[in-house]
Amino acid sequence: MGGRRWRTTAGLTVAALALGACSAGLAQSSQAAGGTQAATRTGQWTSESRQWRDDDGRRRLQLNLRTDGGRDRWGFGVRLADLQGLPEAAADGTASGVAFSLRREAGTFRFEGSFDDGRGAGDFRFTADPAFASAMASLGYRDIPADDVMRLAVLDVSSTFAREIRDAGQTGLSLDDLRRFRIHGVSAAVIRDLASLGYRDLDPETLVRFRIHGATPDVIRAYQAAGLRDLSPNDLVRLRIHGVTKEFIRDMAARGYRDLDAEDLTTMRIHGVTVAEVDELASLGFKDLSTEDLVQFRIHGVRPAYIREIRAAGISGGDERDYVQMRIHGVSVAMLKDARDDGDTITSARDAVQYAIHGRRWRRR
Repeated sequence: MGGRRWRTTAGLTVAALALGACSAGLAQSSQAAGGTQAATRTGQWTSESRQWRDDDGRRRLQLNLRTDGGRDRWGFGVRLADLQGLPEAAADGTASGVAFSLRREAGTFRFEGSFDDGRGAGDFRFTADPAFASAMASLGYRDIPADDVMRLAVLDVSSTFAREIRDAGQTGLSLDDLRRFRIHGVSAAVIRDLASLGYRDLDPETLVRFRIHGATPDVIRAYQAAGLRDLSPNDLVRLRIHGVTKEFIRDMAARGYRDLDAEDLTTMRIHGVTVAEVDELASLGFKDLSTEDLVQFRIHGVRPAYIREIRAAGISGGDERDYVQMRIHGVSVAMLKDARDDGDTITSARDAVQYAIHGRRWRRR
């Protein structure tokens, strides 16, 4: 199935979530528990022949649901073992007249249909469980709309999950917060682990951003072991977005770039500074460049190849600032050749810059 994918701690993969309210195909029966209506929703399901194994090693099947009317669609991976009554041959082969179910705390999905070469299709019916409404009401989530009950079931948001998140310190969350936590794998264990590393009382948005960008407790420990302590949440996210790894920090430290802060590391990665290029520059005599010099080289295109070409064209000497100036003013091998053809012999970086600025007038200077 196309679209963006997310992993949860329960191994749930969700794609193309359409969370807008829809009343099509909804048959409701009033149920007093917690003031929430128990509901039955109907629609069509399909499954893909593609399967995978998640972190727990269990096989999963991709299910796609569409409610009657087609306005609500969900795609999610579910363990084959959780599909009660599914014939063993159905997931990989051909089976007709199959009936199986998926039980969630929020309610039960019942599926009917057939499989052909591992691809399935048919109709489904979801029936909400009134006990779920009571359990959620005890946690403060009263009068849950019937549409939301099915969404919670798709994501396997249970009252146990909501209670664990609350007990980990995340209070006053909305149902949407709980759904997003489940989609992106924010669990009570993750929240407590982050708190033990100094990241307490994070807001829901930050917790989700951490998960999206891979700012996991293990990654934070690696940063701290590399000397990056007391990083702000924004620093952590920026480090992850721009690919600052523990290996990059370690390798740069081995080349003399120690005690760099998050801003230095992020800026270098934004502009494409690599360990390999640092080594190549050192082999050309540019050792002990500052982080600012490395960034300036990248911004202005002072690459090792450029340095070699300019030297081969007869320019000797020149420090890092001279090479940046040459690139800013467009000093090239072709320009130096043209100068020689005009009878001008240019051998220094400073003269090359002056010639680039003034042309033939340079001779009179």
